[in-house]
Amino acid sequence: MTLLTVHHGFDPHSWYPASGLTGGTPGTLDSIDGNLLNDGDRSIVITDSSVYFYILNASSGTSESSPDTISPDTNAGDKRWELVQMISS
Repeated sequence: MTLLTVHHGFDPHSWYPASGLTGGTPGTLDSIDGNLLNDGDRSIVITDSSVYFYILNASSGTSESSPDTISPDTNAGDKRWELVQMISS
C-alpha cells in the first residue's frame, strides 16, 4: 500500500484564538495589540453561539463594523480583522 502525503509548505502567518469579538477585555479579538499583528495573520473566535474566522488586512483602514470588520483597540493603524466565514449554532 502506498500513502500519498500532500505538503502545502510552511504557513508564515500567526494564528490568534479569541473568545469574543469586541470589548477590549482580555480574550477578545480587538484586545490583541496591533504591534503584534502582520498582514495575513489569522484568528478563530469561538463564542457561545458562533465560530468566526478572520484574516488580518494590514492596509485596510476601514471603520470597525462588528462582526465584519474588527479594529485592534491598541496600535491599530490601518490594521483590521476582516471576517472570512461565520458558523452559527
